[in-house]
Amino acid sequence: MANIKTKEINILPHRSLMPKIGQTGYSVLQAISELVDNSIDAREDGKALTVEIFFDSEKGMVEISDNGVGMDEQTAANSMRLAHSAKRNKLGEFGLGLKTAATSLGKNFQIITTQKGNDKEYIIEYDEDKWLKSGDWTKHEMKIKSGIDKKRSGTTVRIRNLHFKHYGNLPGNIRKDLATRFAPFIENGEVKIKVNTKWCEPEPLDLKTEYYPEAGGKKPFNLKLESGHEVRGWRGLLKKGSINEYGFRVFRRGRLIMQFAKLGFNPHPEVRQIVGEIHLDHVPVTHNKREFIEESPLYREINNEEGIFWKFMNDLVREARSSERKTRIDQGVLDKMEIQKDNIMKAIKNIPQLKEYAFPDIKEKVRAKEGENEGLTDLEIEKRDPRDVVTIEEDPISRDEQNRKPKKNQIHRTYYITVNGKKFKVTHDFVDLKTDEVLKDKKVDDETGINVFTNIAFPSFANTSDHVFYGVWNIAEAIAEVMVEKNKRSPGEITRIRDLILKSSSELTQELDEVEKEKKIADRLKKEYEEKILKIKAIEDKHTNI
Repeated sequence: MANIKTKEINILPHRSLMPKIGQTGYSVLQAISELVDNSIDAREDGKALTVEIFFDSEKGMVEISDNGVGMDEQTAANSMRLAHSAKRNKLGEFGLGLKTAATSLGKNFQIITTQKGNDKEYIIEYDEDKWLKSGDWTKHEMKIKSGIDKKRSGTTVRIRNLHFKHYGNLPGNIRKDLATRFAPFIENGEVKIKVNTKWCEPEPLDLKTEYYPEAGGKKPFNLKLESGHEVRGWRGLLKKGSINEYGFRVFRRGRLIMQFAKLGFNPHPEVRQIVGEIHLDHVPVTHNKREFIEESPLYREINNEEGIFWKFMNDLVREARSSERKTRIDQGVLDKMEIQKDNIMKAIKNIPQLKEYAFPDIKEKVRAKEGENEGLTDLEIEKRDPRDVVTIEEDPISRDEQNRKPKKNQIHRTYYITVNGKKFKVTHDFVDLKTDEVLKDKKVDDETGINVFTNIAFPSFANTSDHVFYGVWNIAEAIAEVMVEKNKRSPGEITRIRDLILKSSSELTQELDEVEKEKKIADRLKKEYEEKILKIKAIEDKHTNI
């Protein structure tokens, strides 16, 4: 039978652990942020905290100081203990931040701290070379300085022998990033952060205020999840979508964890206007606070495409898609649409088969075929009728806001089509019908006429660059539908009329395109001819002078 003995062993960490914890891939910004976290955790109730960060390139030093509550002797001593933390539900809850951040920034650091009402200041120093040579986890030196002003409080971390190089834009870049990372604290007045001589000021987002006018475009929310936890924040739409910088800034207890997070929607060019803030105070983060623990059920709950948050985001995603698609309908598209609408109306005007849908009495003439119509075919009778199915009224566009005269070609055209003896004005608009089920809709009214709407929310509309095509198709189809409905004809005739209109307008467009090409050629030849005449005249004038 084997004998088993029990023996106690020393598992004090090797002293090389201290410098190694700084080799965790922290950037300068991330390390500075860790130290700001500690300052925010130490802010005094009811008083705005001031954090000042100073980069001294000449001395090769960076200093982070605050006017928080400071530390007493025991707390100061514990600040050097690895993984010791009495903090709960605060930013620096792991007890690693100060040591990890400071050792990642430089080989030497100093902690100087005092509390209000205490005339003592506690100073702890760390020197990597000395530590590796003779450091002792159980006997680290602390200096206690007496005679300090009792009204003072706060902590300073001063780091020397830096691991990074100071460059000109470093303070500015740090200032900009800290303004984003700690925006909630800065915006509500709890914290002020200065880098060298300038304060951190979060850059305001250029939001569409019409989305939520009450708060300048920021629509707040407080959503209860399946787990019972609450998610709060705000959401909105940028006036102009960004290629990469869109999505949510995600905070945990006021500290930025994720930037441009695509939560509640999938990345897509059509949703690049979505921005906002989400506060996930209940979701756990890694010890370095750089990311959430994605395997956590609490994180998966917020990132579940079938979950409450994603469903909550559906209306904003639709709004973003609609807004983005509207930007594609620029003045160029509208100008082309006017040309094509003009061609449709001219085409309808020249299709005699459509007169029977416009004028009910034509059928009576066809049936009778007496007098001047005797012996003529139905189509010949329709062709001989002098009335037009379409009328087009033209008016110059009025002066604009600057009272400038319009260009000669700026003509406003109003189109009217006669159906079953009544004249209807025809208009067209690209709109979001708030559904992806239909490509078009129409509204027919004796007063407003035939209003045709091309649905920009329809999936195929988003997948094409030829938006004019859909507009033309929908106008032709809507007119065909009205002709059939008002004359109480068979629905099967709609397709025939629509195709007849499209074919005729297409042929007219091709003819006009050919004329335009010939005109351009003629203009070019005319210009070349005029240039040659000028050259000949110049030569003649030269010889005359001689």
